[in-house]
Amino acid sequence: MTQVATPQSIPNGIDQLTLVFNGREYKTERRGDQFFVRTRPEGGAYGDAQQVVLVTGSHNLQILWLATGAGRTLQQFPFAYIVAEKTWAPVTATFLIPPDVKEYYSVGAWNGACMDCHVTQGQSRFVAGNKWDSRVAEFGIACEACHSDGREHIERNRNPIRRFQLHLTTKFDPSVTNPTRLKGPESALACGQCHSVWAFNNMTDKIDFNRHGAAFRPGGHDLVQRFVVQPNAPDHSEQKEFIRRTEPDFFQNRFWGDGMVRVTGRELNGVQASPCFRGGEFSCISCHEMHLDSPGQTDARTWARTAQLKPKMDSDTACLQCHKDMSARLVAHTHHAADSSGSRCYNCHMPRTTFGLLRAMRSHQVSSPSVQESIAYGRPNACNLCHLNQTLAWTAQNLHAWYNQPMPELSQDDRTIAAAVQWIVKGDAGQRALIASGMGWESAQKIAGRDWLYPYLTYSMSDPYPAVRFDAWKSLQTLPDFSEFPFTYTASDRSIADMAARAYEKWLHEVRDPNAVYKPETAIDPDGRFHEDIFQRLRRERDNKSIILAE
Repeated sequence: MTQVATPQSIPNGIDQLTLVFNGREYKTERRGDQFFVRTRPEGGAYGDAQQVVLVTGSHNLQILWLATGAGRTLQQFPFAYIVAEKTWAPVTATFLIPPDVKEYYSVGAWNGACMDCHVTQGQSRFVAGNKWDSRVAEFGIACEACHSDGREHIERNRNPIRRFQLHLTTKFDPSVTNPTRLKGPESALACGQCHSVWAFNNMTDKIDFNRHGAAFRPGGHDLVQRFVVQPNAPDHSEQKEFIRRTEPDFFQNRFWGDGMVRVTGRELNGVQASPCFRGGEFSCISCHEMHLDSPGQTDARTWARTAQLKPKMDSDTACLQCHKDMSARLVAHTHHAADSSGSRCYNCHMPRTTFGLLRAMRSHQVSSPSVQESIAYGRPNACNLCHLNQTLAWTAQNLHAWYNQPMPELSQDDRTIAAAVQWIVKGDAGQRALIASGMGWESAQKIAGRDWLYPYLTYSMSDPYPAVRFDAWKSLQTLPDFSEFPFTYTASDRSIADMAARAYEKWLHEVRDPNAVYKPETAIDPDGRFHEDIFQRLRRERDNKSIILAE
């Protein structure tokens, strides 16, 4: 999670970069095994070199931290490295952040926020102004992050007789915490101390956390100085009211209206709100494992890429390990063929309604799809995330017939225009990002068809939000004849518009099947163009409220 900047930990090519952003030019250089950044304002001279001292991230994004000369206070390099693309982009373009926000993190961000979770037992230690004297036990997520303090464990096990006795009797060692031996709620807190939206109980606890770090240790029953925020639950009402009063956008930028988390990295909030959690056994390690211990486990690279899952946990096995009776009645329950994506537990009960790391991710709140969630909260439901070309009315009718869900009141658009079309054109930035990403899902493409997706993805490549543009491009690359289509999603507005127009023209005149038939619900006419009156009206109705979905 955090590493010292070395030639092994830092992205390749860092020694010869010249990048420009927000009126400033950045140039990197290498001196032996150290790396430095010089900055100059537009038309000005380069300032003193700042050393790159830390790097956060490794699998998806890598973010660099620079020494400021003010003690242990760090400053963020304003560009992030996108690992899969092997390219640099402004940090604000690697999260869902409004285009008018040029610098979301800068001096002191690592000290005051990032190190809360990206190191082991960090202490922010605020000094004054924007100066910090931060300390850590270890960079990265080390043993004590999950297994609690290790001093007693080390001292007691210096005795080889004790070690052999524990080994031969298969007894667990009480001198160290093992999350696999804890009850579900306590086990989940070992992960949730970081993977949750949390808040402080009071100012005294906040100061204590800042000065001395987290008082929670794995095996504890609560986070001690903090609590996991469930917006609509009755607990901690005074603290949550204070948050609403002092930070009005706090909940909007983290949760859907019913309290379901909509930003990645905060999975415990969803796990705690799941019916499975109430039994006391379900926790993060019901599906995930932090060590490559299991028989049949894949190689480390695949394990890291697939969210550190146990073997077969990317399948129905994850759910069937508890819901054993469901195998025999799967088709009766799902109303889909057994081998179809509609019979996969994840797709219906953990759909991709969370966003982060430039893509849609599965919700960790186990729930059942409903049209009401889409009407009341704007959250795309599982059915319409797969059946992209269907309306909410179609979904409501099926859910009523299959599960006796009440038929909600629906607008004319909800009866005649595909839900995905509405979300990607007139939805808020979070909805648009989810659908732009979701249109690249192979299962949805097979079910809803691919031909009609091209116009919406090329249109979304000009979205005001960089993250939406990126997702639209990546989804477009999954479609025939566009796998190598180039696009710089952080270019100037004019360049972006030109590239998006070229993509549309390529589809319209070179790729489009002249015999393709478009469902009226997609708002595409027989010639492959938008129904102009519908499309322009939806554009005028776009939800332009500011949305920030960031770590």
